[in-house]
Amino acid sequence: MHEKQIENLLKQSPEQRFEYFIRYCADFEQVWGLVVGEDNWVIFKDSEGGEIFPLWPHPDLADVCCFEEHKHLGAKPQPIGLESFIQNCIPDMVAGKVDFGIFYDASRQGLIIGGDALKVAFEEEVDTVWE
Repeated sequence: MHEKQIENLLKQSPEQRFEYFIRYCADFEQVWGLVVGEDNWVIFKDSEGGEIFPLWPHPDLADVCCFEEHKHLGAKPQPIGLESFIQNCIPDMVAGKVDFGIFYDASRQGLIIGGDALKVAFEEEVDTVWE
C-alpha cells in the first residue's frame, strides 16, 4: 500500500475507516489481525477491562498501526479469510465476550463493535447471509 494512501486513510475518522474496512475486506475477502508466534492472536484489554480483537483491512495498515507493546512482542500481520472469519471467528469471539477493534491507528483511535453488528455490516456489503 502506498505511503500517501496510508497517510490519507489515517486522517479519516474511526467511522470513515470502519466503512473503508468493510468495503475493502469484502472486496478482497479477508481481514487482517496480528499474531505473536505461530497462532497467538493479539487481543488486548480496553480501559474498562473489555477484550478487543484488533483488525485492519490490509497488512501494511496493521503493521503501521500496531501498538508499541505488540511490536515489542514481535506481532506480525496475519490474514483471515472473510468467510472463515464470519462463520468461525465472530461466533467464537461473541461467545467469549470479545469485541472487535476496527482499524485502530497508532494513537489508539478506532471503532469498537460487537461481532453480531460486524457480521451484519459484512452481510449488507456483500449481500450474502452467513449462518
